[in-house]
Amino acid sequence: MLSGVPQPTISEIEAGKRQPSLPLLARIIESAQGPTELRLGPHERHSAASTAERISTALGPGGSGEDTALRAVLDLRDALLDADGERRDALAREAPRLTGNRRFDAFVAGVVEEAYARAHLDPPGWTQERTRFVRPFWYLSGLPELHWWEFTTAPGSLLRHGVLAAEAELASV
Repeated sequence: MLSGVPQPTISEIEAGKRQPSLPLLARIIESAQGPTELRLGPHERHSAASTAERISTALGPGGSGEDTALRAVLDLRDALLDADGERRDALAREAPRLTGNRRFDAFVAGVVEEAYARAHLDPPGWTQERTRFVRPFWYLSGLPELHWWEFTTAPGSLLRHGVLAAEAELASV
């Protein structure tokens, strides 16, 4: 800890979970006792991996809750459906870490699978992991009187993952 930066902070930066300020980055580089490699690249705000991070934060202690987690998944879906092949792959290539909420893990996998299905492509392998399916079904509305509507109009990939959300519920507002 020659830089005065706590090791957990360094680990978060290395894992891409935290974006350091330029002064913090300068302190870390100046304290390095050997060659330092700095790789800069665009941060994919709406990638599957960053979406899982947003969900975990929203659902964690002091988080903003399920509405924010839901918005994160809908933002991912919008980004995927608007993306071309290379961009879609960049958003979905990295397997997101599990969020601690199986419903949202299934939801993320389902929207990625949906985007690939619309392009007539096989989805990334991580979407098929057992931990990315939920049973019993999760009805997005939570209102029993809407369950038939959600079941009959949910995209097939979401239905397969156990997430029942009507197409209209998934539309951005």
